[in-house]
Amino acid sequence: MVFTGLFDGRKPGEYTYLSMSDDGSEDAELRTGVPPYEWMGREISFDGLPEACRERVLGVYRKLWGL
Repeated sequence: MVFTGLFDGRKPGEYTYLSMSDDGSEDAELRTGVPPYEWMGREISFDGLPEACRERVLGVYRKLWGL
């Protein structure tokens, strides 16, 4: 999951992205940089994510934006 926006500490050409297992059961890791090319190319709607993944994504999103 790649997050876009003006987050603290982000440099030009870098992205904030969440790395996690396909089902969200393993630890998720928030990273900043350029995601490896082989991780990109799959577009999945939020509704298409498993429930555990949606919960993790929402938690990170709220933290990033201070909600």
